[in-house]
Amino acid sequence: MNESATSPLRLKEWLILQIDSGKYPGLRWENEEKTKFRIPWKHAAKHNYNEEEDAALFKAWAMHKGKFKEGSTKEDPSVWKTRLRCALNKSPDFQEVMENCQDFGEPYKLYRIVYEPQDKSQEGSKEAAKSLHKDEPPRIIMIKAKNQMKEIPLTHGSSEHLQLKHPVEGDYWLHVRLYYQGHLFTEVTTQTAEGCRIIPLSSSKHEHSLCSPNPLEDILLSPPQKVPGLMSREMQLVVNKLLLHLDKGVFLWVAPDGVYIKRQCQARVYWSGPLAPNTDHPNKLEREKTCKVLDTERFMQELQMYLTNKGPEPQYQIQLCFGEEYPGLPLSSKMILTAHVEPVFARELLINAKTNLRKNPPAH
Repeated sequence: MNESATSPLRLKEWLILQIDSGKYPGLRWENEEKTKFRIPWKHAAKHNYNEEEDAALFKAWAMHKGKFKEGSTKEDPSVWKTRLRCALNKSPDFQEVMENCQDFGEPYKLYRIVYEPQDKSQEGSKEAAKSLHKDEPPRIIMIKAKNQMKEIPLTHGSSEHLQLKHPVEGDYWLHVRLYYQGHLFTEVTTQTAEGCRIIPLSSSKHEHSLCSPNPLEDILLSPPQKVPGLMSREMQLVVNKLLLHLDKGVFLWVAPDGVYIKRQCQARVYWSGPLAPNTDHPNKLEREKTCKVLDTERFMQELQMYLTNKGPEPQYQIQLCFGEEYPGLPLSSKMILTAHVEPVFARELLINAKTNLRKNPPAH
C-alpha cells in the first residue's frame, strides 16, 4: 500500500525515511548522530538542472501530502519546492543552519533536527488535574467553538477530555492587530491553516507568494507615510529604517498542540504570552528558531480550573514588540511597532465559558 493512502507521516518521520533510503542524490546526513542533514537546492534556471532528479524530493512531499497526483495535477516543481521549504520553516522539529551552502557550485540547504526535552512540569499539572473533585458527580459544560459544540467536563480533569479536535474549520484562525506608537493601523483575522506572516508591504511580492494553493496570509506593515497624521516625519524615518530589517517577516500559525512563532527577519522581536519565560524582563525570539507561545492542553486545563473556581482566567493573548526590548516596561504608546495576537479558538472558548458560568454557576 502507498504510504500516503494511510495516515500521512509527519514531516520529521517522513524526511528521515527519505534520507535513510538513499534514493535521492545529494540528500544525506552530515554527522554520525544523524541530527544534521543537507537537501540539494538547485535553481531551475541552472543549465544542468534536471527536473526528474533535482525536483524528485519536492515532488515526493507534494504527493505524500496529497497535493499532487500523476496525470491529474499540473506539474509545477517551483511550487513543490516552495511547499517543502514552507513546511520546514513552520515545523518546530527543524532549524535551518545558516551557512554558505555551496558544494562545487551546487547549492544546498542545511537543517538540524530539534529534539525538545520532555517538559516535566506538564506531567505534574496532569496529575494535579486528575485529583480535582474526585468525590463530586460529573458536570458537563457545553461550549460552542467554530459552529461546533465541545464538551468540557468539570470533574476528574482527564486531559483526554480536554483535547481540541483539529483541524476544525476556524480553529487555526488568528486575530492580529498592528500598532504604530499605540495607534491601530491594521486589524485582520487570518483564515488559512497555513498560518500568516507579518511582513513589510515592500517585501510582500517576493518568493513567498508561491507557497501553496492555500498560502500563508501576508499581514502587511504599511509605511507610516501611508497613514496620514500618525507620527512626525522624524519618527517616520525611524519606522522606515525598522521596516527595512523586517524584510523576511515573522511567521505565526496554529497547530493542534498550540500556537507557534518563527522570526525570520533581521530585526529583533520580543514577546510576552502564556508560555513566556520572563514577565519582568525581555523575551527575545531567536532568529530561525520556532517558538511555542501557547500550549493547547495547558490552556484547556487552565480553562477547566477557571470554570470550577480553582484558578484564574486563562491567558491566551500574545504581544509582539519589534525592535525594542519587551517586557520590562509596560507596553506603551511610545513603542514604535507592536502586534497583538489572539488565537480565535481560545478567545471563543473563554467567552462561551463565561457565558455558561453566568447561566450555570458552579456550586460552592
